[in-house]
Amino acid sequence: MEKFGRDQLKGTTKTQGDFNQGHQFNIEIDGVIVGGIHKIDGIQYEYDVIEYQDGDSMTTHYRPGRAKPGKLTIEKDWSSTREFFNWRDACIKGKVDRKSISVIFQNDAGEEASRINFFDCYPNKWTGPELNARSSAHATEKIEIVYERIELKTG
Repeated sequence: MEKFGRDQLKGTTKTQGDFNQGHQFNIEIDGVIVGGIHKIDGIQYEYDVIEYQDGDSMTTHYRPGRAKPGKLTIEKDWSSTREFFNWRDACIKGKVDRKSISVIFQNDAGEEASRINFFDCYPNKWTGPELNARSSAHATEKIEIVYERIELKTG
């Protein structure tokens, strides 16, 4: 197993070899930065596994099958803007507007360290704010986005 030292990590974070922080990120949708993002869930990439057997061999083997599409959930501040709602509404009305989304990781200086790109994205679910008079938390909205392909870009 290969071990990584601080010098090898400098390539991704461009700092002293520290790891990227989970709270230093931006979201870009079709090249436009979207502000007020609190949380992103569902960053994953998965393939079907195909089981097979060679001839008379009694050993079962596996190989990768088709890539499975994924789902991102993005939570952002509720505001007077309607981008997420309008995007989902257009899909419901039959105009599926596929977009590209990038999750951009930032280093300690606020510069781009790496990014994960998602392609052929469209929303399949929008959730409005949960309201609670006993809470002082921000009202947020969530959008669940289906993506078909993923790409990791570093350094």
